[in-house]
Amino acid sequence: MLSLRTIVSRVSPFCGSLVPLELRSSLPARGTHTNTLRSAKLNTPPKRVVFISQSTNVYANLAFEDWLYKNWSFDKRNVLFLWRNSPCVVIGKHQNPYVEANLKYLESARVPVARRNSGGGAVYHDEGNLNCTFFTTKDRYNRKENLAVICRALQEDFGIQASANHRDDVIVGHDLKVSGTAAKLGHQSAYHHCTLLVRTDKQQMKLALQGDKSIQSKATASIPALTMNLSDANEDISVEKLIASIGRRYLEFPSEKSDSSSQQIVQLSNGYTLINPTDDWFPGLGKLETELASYTWLHDKTPRFTVTRPVVIPECVAHNTTVNISVQVFHGKIEDVKMTSQGICPDVADLIHEVGGAVKGSQYTLTIFNDLAIRMRLPQPLRTQRSMM
Repeated sequence: MLSLRTIVSRVSPFCGSLVPLELRSSLPARGTHTNTLRSAKLNTPPKRVVFISQSTNVYANLAFEDWLYKNWSFDKRNVLFLWRNSPCVVIGKHQNPYVEANLKYLESARVPVARRNSGGGAVYHDEGNLNCTFFTTKDRYNRKENLAVICRALQEDFGIQASANHRDDVIVGHDLKVSGTAAKLGHQSAYHHCTLLVRTDKQQMKLALQGDKSIQSKATASIPALTMNLSDANEDISVEKLIASIGRRYLEFPSEKSDSSSQQIVQLSNGYTLINPTDDWFPGLGKLETELASYTWLHDKTPRFTVTRPVVIPECVAHNTTVNISVQVFHGKIEDVKMTSQGICPDVADLIHEVGGAVKGSQYTLTIFNDLAIRMRLPQPLRTQRSMM
């Protein structure tokens, strides 16, 4: 199998297509088969293009997805975007980062958490996995066909018997998941993307995705599954080889609406393009990247949730007393603070109501329960000042 380096070279964005070397020998010579080409053009399916990101920045790659979705027309071309990231956690658009990700650990390890624009569950990325995004018009959106490209590459190039299940996960064996699916469908354009576990650090993945499952949330929850790395099935596989394999299979993949001869000619005229997802290459992408990396996008888009914790009342207020306090949060802001314990003296109940009222409207943080306990120790004028939060 040819390596990625063999089949691609750097070019400016959208300045023509590159043909894999192993396919060039079968291209018709210039000036020949003119009638065939003209005939094929009349029944030409959308051209296929493969973009390969040179960045491992999750926000830059997600921004390129969004930029392409918003700015390109896919009437005459389908696009496969292949990309990978440095370690990060990516959650679905309608998920809760506190439930899905181990935020305290990830912050200490300086591993970012990003919210994408598509639905679905949370995933861990590192440079040992490969992300594939298939762009089409909405009416040509076809998850099954996209997953068939991936499964064909795994089966024919690596001998891995992969298949898509009823949830559109790619599995190996009976139930070992190597890829999940998410998508975004608009009025005209659509994309379907998935991540393939090739040589991912599964210990870090497990630790990174240990969110707080005790939180009561209206957000979309991830569905646990048994996973495996593709390298467990074939130790020779690598992300680079998989990029070359899936890219080639995508360009070769037959269309149900065209005969094989015309499809071959059309697909051989396309190839691979390395892209650099920056504002210099794609004007306006930098703004999208900034929005995706913002605190507001990650936290303030979170659906309503409630966190309940035991809080030890300061000794200066009540002796040997612990109460359960619930904090309700909506779009990143504290909506309500309630005591849920029974049989607590009225003075303590009033105090909790007082400090809870002071923090309403503040940004929710992981330290909120400790902050509430600190406020209880303060004199009344200080504990009701919102500026402390």
